[in-house]
Amino acid sequence: MEDKISDNEAINVFNLRKYKYDIETLERNIDNICVKTCVNTQILTAEFCVKYILNENYMSCIEDTYCIDKGYVLRRQPHLTNEDIMREYAKINNGDGYEHGI
Repeated sequence: MEDKISDNEAINVFNLRKYKYDIETLERNIDNICVKTCVNTQILTAEFCVKYILNENYMSCIEDTYCIDKGYVLRRQPHLTNEDIMREYAKINNGDGYEHGI
């Protein structure tokens, strides 16, 4: 089982492959993490996935825009359902979602 560390420790040692982080820590550090690694190694909420993982503004490179989509997230986060993702997506921009869709 992987270790879980506090936010203070995360500042010094931010390693998504080695540690599990809570959603608040991930949100505070979203500009310093690779979303693809995050979705592959962390346990995420539907809200986090819609706000960050499926949002092109947080993707690390152009390859992520082709690779990371709703299906990718659902395969990597098996506790989430399509309905979970779509419910959170509907909350964005008064129901219009993101400009680029998901």
